Amino acid sequence: MSMRSHGEACLLCACALVVCSAPAQALEVSGGVAVGGIQVGTEPRLALSPFVGWVWRKERDFRIEVHNMLSIVPGARVGIYDRTAVTLGYVTETGNVSLGPSMVIYAIPVCGVVFCDSVVGLAPGVRAQSDWFFAGRLGASVSANVDWAGGSSRFIPDSWVVMVAAWPVWRFGGEAK
Repeated sequence: MSMRSHGEACLLCACALVVCSAPAQALEVSGGVAVGGIQVGTEPRLALSPFVGWVWRKERDFRIEVHNMLSIVPGARVGIYDRTAVTLGYVTETGNVSLGPSMVIYAIPVCGVVFCDSVVGLAPGVRAQSDWFFAGRLGASVSANVDWAGGSSRFIPDSWVVMVAAWPVWRFGGEAK
């Protein structure tokens, strides 16, 4: 699947959610940039990961979230790891949790002990996220993603890719609980 096809599929899924669902009580948009290490082949590298999320709150306690994170792995040859997830979440006064399927498209240059090569593919996975607000509007967010890269690869052991990220969050608008 090409990058353009992946983008069109994500847009189609988001539009289908909007058209097929009942009117939402609230719409939220979130975004940011994460910076951290990523293990690619035998070399750890720095990754820059902009992300954006759209949340439709259907009732007081439940919500549907569409989240996209594009990790850019700089170096002599730039790599990308783009993940889109659709999750169902539960909201409380002090936070929320969400869980759902994801789809990843990746093109990453990786280097082993002897030579370098590129790994390209499409991977299904699962995403979980939790936000806790412990000081009024200030809180913390943690997400975990597990993707199955499939096939055999010298660079992705056991065909599993795991990413865990944490960052501070600030709630805008509304009442701080």
